[in-house]
Amino acid sequence: MTWNRKGQIAIEYLIFIAIFLLFFQAMVNPSINFAENVINDVQSVAVTQENVSKLADNISAFASSMGTGRVTMGFYLPKNATLASCSPTEITYLVKISEMNPKPVACLYSSDCNFSKKIYIGTHNITCDVIGPGFTGDLIIEKNSSTGDFDVSIK
Repeated sequence: MTWNRKGQIAIEYLIFIAIFLLFFQAMVNPSINFAENVINDVQSVAVTQENVSKLADNISAFASSMGTGRVTMGFYLPKNATLASCSPTEITYLVKISEMNPKPVACLYSSDCNFSKKIYIGTHNITCDVIGPGFTGDLIIEKNSSTGDFDVSIK
């Protein structure tokens, strides 16, 4: 009779541990998914911001030089980022983030976050191709010899 009781207690402990692990998994898994999405979103926004900042710095440095010509630079956009447009005062880029809440201020109403980077090129104009979503390669920054205007395009 004692052997049956010991076996029953062992099975009850195993069932208790299994139920505990199921509840633990049900509580922890959503947190892990949330953290993974947040990390991916932050990484995409930060990498895009850094590369667009380098592009803006290169354009500004080229604008302050007296010469004309062409500059080639390596450029990377994550798979969910797009270089949307250029104007004489700013470069606009979009990053599509996950549907998780809370959202950053730049994307409160949708998962498409709209950011911009100020540039300083004086009175010159700038045009750029829409690049993305996602891009790895060379960009050409070209300064027109007659007008001093800029064009940013894919090589």
